Amino acid sequence: MTKPTTELSPKKPINRIHYLDALRGIAVFFIFTANIPYLSGYFFFKNRQTLPWANFKFDEIFEIILHTLVDGKFYSIFSLLFGIGFAIQYENLKKQGLPFKPFFRRRMFWLLIFGGIHLSLIWMGDILTLYAVLGFALLNFVETDNKKLLKWAVILILLPIFNFILIHFLNLDYALLFFKINGKLNVFFNLPTSEYQGFKMTDLQAEFQNQNLLTFFKTNICDLFLRIGFILYEGRPFKVFGIFLIGIWYGRQIIHHDLLNNNKLLKKIALNGILIGLPISIVRTSLEVTSDGSNIYDLYITIVYALGTVPLALGYAGLLALMYKKRSTIFKWFETVGKMALTNYIAQSTLSILVFYGIGLGFTGKFGFTFLILYCCLFFIFQIIFSTLWLKKFKTGPLEWVWRKFTYHK
Repeated sequence: MTKPTTELSPKKPINRIHYLDALRGIAVFFIFTANIPYLSGYFFFKNRQTLPWANFKFDEIFEIILHTLVDGKFYSIFSLLFGIGFAIQYENLKKQGLPFKPFFRRRMFWLLIFGGIHLSLIWMGDILTLYAVLGFALLNFVETDNKKLLKWAVILILLPIFNFILIHFLNLDYALLFFKINGKLNVFFNLPTSEYQGFKMTDLQAEFQNQNLLTFFKTNICDLFLRIGFILYEGRPFKVFGIFLIGIWYGRQIIHHDLLNNNKLLKKIALNGILIGLPISIVRTSLEVTSDGSNIYDLYITIVYALGTVPLALGYAGLLALMYKKRSTIFKWFETVGKMALTNYIAQSTLSILVFYGIGLGFTGKFGFTFLILYCCLFFIFQIIFSTLWLKKFKTGPLEWVWRKFTYHK
């Protein structure tokens, strides 16, 4: 009888599922398109573009369409994939007779290091840090049965609504503490500030226009608390954790019930997700366009966001799974990017900062929305070529290699 190995290895008993790589690559692209208004300064200088040739009459319509179809949906898919990966890694180590929790804690620790560096030194929009922190908490659900997973998921996805009521109607704005810390740090470092609810915080326009590298790093340290405040303000940890739990359920269905070959169930997920999520997402966009800025209006937006975003994301995932089975060759390009998702995600923000911020080429706020999406497409084509060439020579991406090296100690 063969004894189970006691050595951790990145080799997996469960064969790599290429559809998940493709879905991860697609999510990386659309997360980029959702981030680019913030990375480029467009969101903060929307009415001040200075290059007429980079503006189009249909910019606003195009922006509304992409906001409806993309915003929140693909980082939800990314969160779903995180949960699926968690379930697959658990099954892999279980089959090898190895303990899962120490391995996953080590994996999350190094993801936290990556995320912390990205958040505090590069860009305040980082999502890796939140994933790592929530990843530690996810270990408490490793053996939770499927029914409880889905019940918890629904509760958590709806909690941002209660979070909004807590902050705006019960006046328990716990996120305010982090905004105030941000303001005090800005004053301490003698950085430009703007007024928000009677106290100082980072002047985001000045941050984009700044040309001093030391000031850039000081501002990023201050923005660490600004990011925490925004995440808590919108209740994002609840939603992300809820989707993680759905991802675990999906992972178990893939492993134990061959979900990806169950066309009937995939069609049901795709159809129901789109039929529920798309109309609600359209309502959300309509509310945002017509909003008067009142708390009650913002509460309506929070409610429809909670009800529509996750179903539409799940609908997309189901639809793409069905499409992958029929036209898998088209998805091959996304697979290479998905296999290097960590490297490509961090590259998008790092290189975009060098293009748009004052410390780089200084193109902040100079392009219209359509031109920025074109920039994303061209950048992503470069990432496809780079990832394809890299993986022909190496087994994994550069940052993925470092992550694995520290996780597996070899």
